[in-house]
Amino acid sequence: MVTFVPAPSVEHAAFPLPPYLAPIMQANSGAASLKSAVQSIITTLGFESFVYGMSLSRTHQRDERFYVWATVDPEWLREYDQKSYIEIDPRVTYGWETLPPPLIWDAAIAKDNRDHARFLERAADFGIGSGIAAYLRDDRSKIMVALSSRDRFITERRRAEICAVTGQIMHLASLFHWLFVKQVVTPGIPPAQHGHPLSEREKSCLQFAAHGMTSKDIGLKLGIKQRTANFHFANIISKLGALNRHEAIATAVAQGIIDVDKGLCGIKPMLDRRTRRM
Repeated sequence: MVTFVPAPSVEHAAFPLPPYLAPIMQANSGAASLKSAVQSIITTLGFESFVYGMSLSRTHQRDERFYVWATVDPEWLREYDQKSYIEIDPRVTYGWETLPPPLIWDAAIAKDNRDHARFLERAADFGIGSGIAAYLRDDRSKIMVALSSRDRFITERRRAEICAVTGQIMHLASLFHWLFVKQVVTPGIPPAQHGHPLSEREKSCLQFAAHGMTSKDIGLKLGIKQRTANFHFANIISKLGALNRHEAIATAVAQGIIDVDKGLCGIKPMLDRRTRRM
């Protein structure tokens, strides 16, 4: 988990700030921990957990870096990462490519998609049963902020309650993103997953890239979207502390993570179903 370094002193915000967001500025000034501040705010809004994910591109470079910060069980974050749930998370599927309105979701979002259904069943084991996902985007980053509750199905009354606080959630998302960039990205603090092991899917992507395949090629080979392949490389770069995928390949070869002399025939074209089982 990223440790935030408090600003020297920020006693008052220089911009309009509604009272419910005051804990964020208290965390910024060092008067409270960020985790307790965020938890206090989302509890006030009627939720139990919070996840922030950002894919950040560098100027004049195609490859991205991925950051994540959350109040959820760290074991869920590890499982999500190692089993590449990014590929079957319906919240990501909904919001990755464009900038859609916030998504209010529950178990019904899976519809007839078995992969989505399995993902949601496993997420529910960690208290992520329903909630809202909000999306932000600027010229360098794509952001998702998700607030969740344990209930797997939401009533019309609950949906109306979420709708009533959606504006406040968007304000929270914007303020948190500002603070995260200010205290983590700008000072050059590495992503929280720096040094973590690569997933099997990420190793496959690197192996293909080492043989000259592009994200589009890899997506076709693995049966995933090109944008999903790009996400895998963003996470690979974050974990290995590389500047781009070429340096990531060199680092992975040097560490024995992949073998460039190994042929591609041994890499399965589709993700083994066993790696998705919960």
